[in-house]
Amino acid sequence: MKQAISYVRFSSHRQQGGTIVERQEKMIAEWLTSHTDYVLSPLTFQDLGKSGFHDDHNKDGGGFAQLLTAVQAGLIGAGDVVLVEAIDRTGRLPAFEMIADVLKPILYAGVNIITLDDQIEYTKMSVNNGHMHLLAAKIQAAHQYSETLSKRVTASYDKRREQAKEGVTPKRMTPVWLNSDGSVRTDVAPKIKEAFELYVSGVGKSTIARRMRESGVERLAKCSGPSVEGWLRNEAAIGRWDGNNVYPAIIEPALFYKAQIHAEKVKTQRPVKTAKHFLVGLVKCGSCGKNYIIQNKDGKPHSMRCRIRQNLKGCDNSHIVPKPVIEAIYRWTSTQAAWDALTQQQMSVNAKEIITKEAELLDLSKRAREIADFIVKMGTKPELTEAYEKVTASRDSLESELTILRKTEDSTFTMHWSQAAKAEDLKRDDPQRLSAMLRSVGYEIVVNADGCITTTGSDCLTYQYGGVDRASGMYKVMRGDKMQLVHKLSYDVFSDEQDEWHGYNDDSPAESVWLDEDYKDLQDQHK
Repeated sequence: MKQAISYVRFSSHRQQGGTIVERQEKMIAEWLTSHTDYVLSPLTFQDLGKSGFHDDHNKDGGGFAQLLTAVQAGLIGAGDVVLVEAIDRTGRLPAFEMIADVLKPILYAGVNIITLDDQIEYTKMSVNNGHMHLLAAKIQAAHQYSETLSKRVTASYDKRREQAKEGVTPKRMTPVWLNSDGSVRTDVAPKIKEAFELYVSGVGKSTIARRMRESGVERLAKCSGPSVEGWLRNEAAIGRWDGNNVYPAIIEPALFYKAQIHAEKVKTQRPVKTAKHFLVGLVKCGSCGKNYIIQNKDGKPHSMRCRIRQNLKGCDNSHIVPKPVIEAIYRWTSTQAAWDALTQQQMSVNAKEIITKEAELLDLSKRAREIADFIVKMGTKPELTEAYEKVTASRDSLESELTILRKTEDSTFTMHWSQAAKAEDLKRDDPQRLSAMLRSVGYEIVVNADGCITTTGSDCLTYQYGGVDRASGMYKVMRGDKMQLVHKLSYDVFSDEQDEWHGYNDDSPAESVWLDEDYKDLQDQHK
C-alpha cells in the first residue's frame, strides 16, 4: 500500500504554545480520511522551532534533512506522497535553491508533494508542465515575506539596542522573572536565584525544574529542563541585555558567570542524573566504577550494592553493605570534604573577580576560535586578521590579570568553623544538594571486591563490614585496626519518598561503641 509521509514545521519557538502543530496534524488526518488508498507511514518528520528561511530544517539533525535522507535510502519511494500544510513549510529559500536543492530530490524519486491548504499535488511531470510557474510564484512570495520580516526584526533590534545604550528598557519578550515593563516579579526571582545556586552546586537541570514545579509558584508550574537551561544562559539575570544594563539584577554577576563556567565544564563530562537518595552517587563500586544503589527491605532503605551487579551485567563485586554502616563511614570521613564543598560555594571578593574574569576569558577564547574558523573557510583577509589579533591580545592580557589575581593572597574572606554546621543543616534540609556539592569536590566512598571500603575523606583508614554482632545485634565494622559497632537504626535515615529526617531521641542507644574483643578472623580478612 502507498505511504503518506507527514512533515510538520514552524519557525519560532514562540509558536510552540499555540495550535499550529495541531492544525497541521488535523489537516493531515482529514486528507488520509478521504484518501483510503494511502496509509500513514511510521516515518514522520518535524522541525519545531526551526527556520525555513535560514535553512535550519535542512541542516544536520533537521527533520527535513532526515526526510531527504529517507528518500535517498529508498525508505520513501515512488508512489508515496509527502503531506505538508503549504509549500512554504518545506522552506523559504530563494526559488532556485528551493527547487534545485529541496524539492527536486523528492520529485525525481517519484515521490509526490501534496499541499493541504490548496489540495495541489506536485509531481515531477506536473512541475515540468503547468505547475512550475505556480510553484515558483509561491516560493518567491514566501521568500520575500520572510526577507521583509527579517529586515523589520533587524531594524527593530537595532533600534532597541540603541535605546538600551541610553538606559531605556527595551520592549521585548522578558524572561519569567520580569514583568513586561522590566520590573522584577518578586514571587519568581528568588526561585531563579535558587536555580542558579543549585546548578553551581552540581544539581542537574531536570531536578532543578522539578523543584521549581513543586515550589508552588504558579508561573513555574510548567518548568522543564530546557526552561532552566534558558534561565542559566540569560544575562537578564544580572540585569543585562545586549551588553547593556537595562533591568534590575536578581543575582550577583559572580554567580551568573560561575554558572557559565560550570556549563562549559559539564559539556565535556558524561551527564550525571541527580539521585533522589543522598548516598547514591557518593558510594561507588571499586570494580566497575558505577554507583552503589539502595536496596529496600520491608519498604524501607536497608542496604547498598553495585548497580551493575544487581542488573547481572558482569561486575564481580558481590559485596552488600548495610546502609547504616555506609552512613557511619560517611560521618567519620566527610568533615573535610563538606568543609571544602561549603568553602567552594562561599566566594570571597577576590574569588568573585576571578570567576568574572574567567567567564570573560571563556568568551574571548570562543570568539578567537570562531574568527580562526572564518579565516580557514574564507582565507586570510585584513579585517579578519585584525579582529583575530585584537581578540587574542585581549585574551592574553586577561590571562595575565588572572595569573596575578590567583597568586594574590586574599585576606577579605574567612570561613568560620561555626559555619561547618551548615553541612548538617544541608543534609537535613537539602540532601540532594549536599550530595552534589560533595561530588563536586571529589568525595567518594568506594566498596571494593575484597570487601575493603576506602574513601577520599580526610583520614587514611580503611573500613570493612564484618556482619552482625550476635550479643548486641549491632553491625561490626573494622575501622583501621580496631573494631567498632554500629547500631542497626541509622543515625540519619532519609525516607526515599519524603526525605524526612529521623534522628535519635535523647534516650536512644549510642550510635556506635568500641569493642575490646579481638576479632581475629575479621582482622585477618581485612589484612
